Amino acid sequence: MPVAAVDATGLETRHVSAYFGLRRANGSGHRQRSWPKLTAVVHTHSHLILGAIPGVGPSQDSPDFSPAMRQAAALARIDTALADAGYDAEHNHRLCREELGVRQTVIHLNLRNTEGRWPKAPYRRAMQKRFDKALYNQRWHTRRAASASTSAALDQP
Repeated sequence: MPVAAVDATGLETRHVSAYFGLRRANGSGHRQRSWPKLTAVVHTHSHLILGAIPGVGPSQDSPDFSPAMRQAAALARIDTALADAGYDAEHNHRLCREELGVRQTVIHLNLRNTEGRWPKAPYRRAMQKRFDKALYNQRWHTRRAASASTSAALDQP
């Protein structure tokens, strides 16, 4: 059962850590206003990156879901897609289930001011009823694969 996890991560632009950079600036508090961002779809068992969308942060994660999942689905059959609440939208569930043939989506609900009401959209409502927390917790594979590939790229001469 191929499981793919989707997540976005911010990347460092320099070899110096953000902490060291702030400390070296004598506490001036200068912070980077934008940074490179990578949205990746990762096969959780092999850590193979199936889809990747580069961008600039800070920005919303959800718009990168569709192109990343389309890339991934073109390379491998995906049975289950995992994603955090940043990707919670009915159109993302529908894309996976109806267009890409993904059997199950486990996308954490973003309750956005629902005041205790259940979601009305069918796939989001299903997440409210049947959320597989153990499976959802496998999303960490995305961060691991993204950081490993970034480290490998930096080691190249």
